[in-house]
Amino acid sequence: PTRCTHRRQRQMCIRDSYRTVNQGEIAMPICVVRSEENDLIDAEGNRYLDFSSGSGVTNAGWRPTEVFDAVRKQLEKLPYCAPWFPTEEAIALSDLVLSHTPARLTRCARATGGADANETRCRASFALNGKPGVITLSRAYHGGSRLAANLSDAFAFRLPVIPIDGDIVRAPAPHCIRCPLGLNRSDCGVACAEEVDRLLGEHSDVGLYMAEPVLGSGGVIVPPEGYLPRVREISRKRDVVFALDEVMTGFGRAGWMTLSEAWALDPDAISLGKGMGGGTLPIGAAILSDELSTALGRFEDVSPTFAWTPLACAAAKANIELILREDLPVRARQTGDRLLNDTRALFTTHLPERTAEVRGIGMMVGI
Repeated sequence: PTRCTHRRQRQMCIRDSYRTVNQGEIAMPICVVRSEENDLIDAEGNRYLDFSSGSGVTNAGWRPTEVFDAVRKQLEKLPYCAPWFPTEEAIALSDLVLSHTPARLTRCARATGGADANETRCRASFALNGKPGVITLSRAYHGGSRLAANLSDAFAFRLPVIPIDGDIVRAPAPHCIRCPLGLNRSDCGVACAEEVDRLLGEHSDVGLYMAEPVLGSGGVIVPPEGYLPRVREISRKRDVVFALDEVMTGFGRAGWMTLSEAWALDPDAISLGKGMGGGTLPIGAAILSDELSTALGRFEDVSPTFAWTPLACAAAKANIELILREDLPVRARQTGDRLLNDTRALFTTHLPERTAEVRGIGMMVGI
């Protein structure tokens, strides 16, 4: 009992100290001190299985030995290099990423994470067509930087938004169980996609459509069949860049390396982050078409100082190779089917009057 009391007091002390000196949300009232296999262990010695996988980061588990070994090896060789120097690690990572993303995307733009990658895509779009406006979805989350917060649904996520130049147009999310247009999926004709067309007709300064193929933080909302292909057609017709935010769905989480390739969506750009680095080093990427990369290349590179360090590149390469070697995307589909079915059975059995829908794809489930 004395030992348990001591641990609890230590955890409370750590938590209170964190609140005193750190600006940030404490979503879970525990202090994690280490990981073992796929368990997280707090200051009291309690073990937890994290069903969010570090918010979609630790796709290959909390202790990927191969990634840790690659980091140790790279530390001895070259951990950091200024972003304007080419490195072997960056070339190797780019080749690997491009071999598992849609074929027409030919360049990797460096980033430290998802929000950074989304901002790069916006810069590339503006460089191409000179239109500052962006159309995004309700319930979307694209990051916490100034531009990314504007692209996100500030009301849904209680984000402090500082206005920026250019229209941010909000299209309705393709959320059939709670259709924002009040329609039924059986006979709506994917009206939410046609709403994108209408909004683009009203906002001539919009040059970019950006959406998550599956809205992650917004509720794991899987769009109805035909929605994204129709929006892609509309974007082509309106001469608007069609870009997808795969920060959460990439690297096996949704059952494929990217949903853009699995669903044959042919985007002009995608953004990657979260699961790219295996939970060791921050890294992300904007993967661009020839047109977008050429347009962006006319300007000075503004990659962050710590984007794609050799250390981060080595970690990401080892992590992606592990995901491929262990066939984790396929396993995510198989295990995801079981997770979805068992979760659905659990909630419909024990909370039928409070459960409207259990939905998901791969290892992403929303209730």
